[in-house]
Amino acid sequence: MILGLTGGFGCGKSSVLRFFESHSWFTLDADAVCRDFYEMHHPLLMSCIEREFGSDMFTSDGNVDRKKLGEILFEYPEKMQLITGVIYPLLTEKVLTAIDTCRQMNKNGVFELPLLYEAGFDKYFDAVMAVWCPAELRKERLRGRNFSADEVDRRDKMQISPDEKLERADYAVLNTGSREELFQQLEKLLKNIEK
Repeated sequence: MILGLTGGFGCGKSSVLRFFESHSWFTLDADAVCRDFYEMHHPLLMSCIEREFGSDMFTSDGNVDRKKLGEILFEYPEKMQLITGVIYPLLTEKVLTAIDTCRQMNKNGVFELPLLYEAGFDKYFDAVMAVWCPAELRKERLRGRNFSADEVDRRDKMQISPDEKLERADYAVLNTGSREELFQQLEKLLKNIEK
């Protein structure tokens, strides 16, 4: 089974990914892959940022000031499209290579892609799992991670709603309680998936 994992910002996707990893599934975190593109100074991405935002988007040590860039990208959707136009093809290549490897090794895999539907990645998976929790609980969790209400709202506007992701998914995870309750729910789902 090759499973796509999605959900709204702050719904608990990373916890679900760790659960599957602890059950010997191959896992891929798209956000981590994209961070690598920045940290490895991928030439296509760096030239796009330099061209569109100028050299002041880089720190003194030559790294992209991701906080500054993020503030602009979430404020101006057209700027976000420029960056995703570079990142999505790079990410697609990584995802498809990993999927091929899983299939060749006959290994289950789960791929966390926050923008799975928005970027059209759903077509690559056997099934999609969405993680959902109520908006107030998401915001409370994100406040604990130092995200302001404005930051959360800006990010939410760039995505399909968590409710719609849940409706479109093959598997639903309702993350409304403790981590233990989440993992109990996932144990039941895992038995269903691995039948």
